[in-house]
Amino acid sequence: MSRLDVFQSMWAMEYRRPDGFELSLEEKITKIAQAGFVGVSFDIGYHSFETIEAAMPLLQAHHLDLVYNAFIKSTEQYEEVIAFVASQPIKPRFIALIGQIEPWDVNDVAAQTKQWMAISEREGIPTYAEIHRNCMTNDLLFTLQLMEKVPDLLMVADLSHTLVNQEYYLPLHELANQRISEFLTRAEAFHGRVATREQVQVPILFEQHKPWFELFKQWWLEGFQNWLVRHGKDSDDACVFLCELGPPVYAMTDSKGEELSDRWEEALLLRETAQTLWQQAMAGGE
Repeated sequence: MSRLDVFQSMWAMEYRRPDGFELSLEEKITKIAQAGFVGVSFDIGYHSFETIEAAMPLLQAHHLDLVYNAFIKSTEQYEEVIAFVASQPIKPRFIALIGQIEPWDVNDVAAQTKQWMAISEREGIPTYAEIHRNCMTNDLLFTLQLMEKVPDLLMVADLSHTLVNQEYYLPLHELANQRISEFLTRAEAFHGRVATREQVQVPILFEQHKPWFELFKQWWLEGFQNWLVRHGKDSDDACVFLCELGPPVYAMTDSKGEELSDRWEEALLLRETAQTLWQQAMAGGE
């Protein structure tokens, strides 16, 4: 039966507090495992190859799976990344690729995307394109055109980026709903973060943010429903939902640099929320 596997971001395990306190790599991974997450994500281009290599024995000891987010500028760079990833003892579920090329000519971007996909296919490591600001998928409308040009391209839905970039207001107008729905037909994995039209990450339980939390829950449910249409409820496949609540400056802080909410507790709440929505999708959305 199809299932939802919830991962936790290693980037999100950073504090960046004014006092400089941080957990060690081992402490982070142990905390993630003890909390019951299925796996972790590393950000290639932010985390070094050396850090990822050091994490491998810890991930194996705790039986944690792995996904990557990769910030990539060229075919040659992705060749290097794939060679590294393939050399490691844990094969990732997929790589979420953030193509750091300008979204200008959709034919050029499509050609480059196909090259990246061919590299990953050769190594048997799935590559999906993440919708993300400041990269080739910066704009939702351009991204939808790219999806048309590359029909087998699957997406990672980090819709916090999309909401900020498009500055959609509540309630969403009909065309906005239509565009998001078009995107969600190809969403193969999901990033858990709640945004408003002005801020990419906000405390989930603040009263003023609850309407936005409800919007994201609607999007995630629709995305799960589409995923199940593609894969089937009786498949052995797993959908990945990554809790990705970043540290400051993603996380909002007060005048002293202290965070306004507990991101770890919010990650646990996001996991519970995603699991509830998944069960609704499995039951037919009722």
